Amino acid sequence: MRTSQLLLGILFILCAELSFVLLSALIKVLSDDVSLIQIIFFRNLFALLPLLPWLIKHKQQAVTTSKLSLHLMRGITGVTAMFIYFYILSNSSLINGAMVLMLAPFFIPLIAFYWLRQPQSLYTILAISIGFFGVFICLNTTQAQTTPLSLMQMGLILFGALCVAISKASISKMTTTEPSQRIVFYFSTISLIVSAILLPFDWQPLNLMALGLLVILGVGATAAQILMTKAFTLAGATTIGLFSYSSILFAALVGAIFWNNIPEYEWFIGASIIIVSGIIATIFAPRRK
Repeated sequence: MRTSQLLLGILFILCAELSFVLLSALIKVLSDDVSLIQIIFFRNLFALLPLLPWLIKHKQQAVTTSKLSLHLMRGITGVTAMFIYFYILSNSSLINGAMVLMLAPFFIPLIAFYWLRQPQSLYTILAISIGFFGVFICLNTTQAQTTPLSLMQMGLILFGALCVAISKASISKMTTTEPSQRIVFYFSTISLIVSAILLPFDWQPLNLMALGLLVILGVGATAAQILMTKAFTLAGATTIGLFSYSSILFAALVGAIFWNNIPEYEWFIGASIIIVSGIIATIFAPRRK
């Protein structure tokens, strides 16, 4: 793997994570007036709009795939993680929501080893162990203007992170043959179908402001998804995945600015442990050829 290719992949994943955090802040704002099912439905509906020119241009070739099972796995795990992520955002802080994304990189090497058959170094395993110690500290630390996480919420965060890791590993396995637009198309379509089935049970009236914000959410999500998929195309699941921990730093900054959710100093210790362990694992991770 060329150094320039790796650096470009890292740049793409950092931009994607920042975009996801800003969109998460938008979701938190919308959750006061829009139901969770509606947010997920319209997020995926409007996420398909930027792909329409590509779909019209390539027509049947755009959706023809030999990786349908991987698309289904990515879609099911992705929409499950989305439900959990949006729920935590609606009922807790931006930082706790970001924990769903931050934990995922520490599951990815395990999935890469057992599923993608990518060997992992001793340093990676050690870094994962240290990283989860940092996660334990973060989950048990309160923040200003928030209530402590319940055991159920902690369990949902862990399960959501596992779903995110499986989803990202599925992307890594598909990128050799699937264009990023097709991956995003199948994910958005599967999520749209699932949320559409549930939509009649949780419908609320929408005003023009909420509808406009939902359009921004969907279009922005597509751009961030494509950035993330491009990042995985340029580098391996382990290398790129571990840079997803940057989302917690972005979330802490945005949460402090807009909601005054300033964590206690123990949280910064836990986050620092996670970041250092992520850097160690990235440096010593086996490179994909």
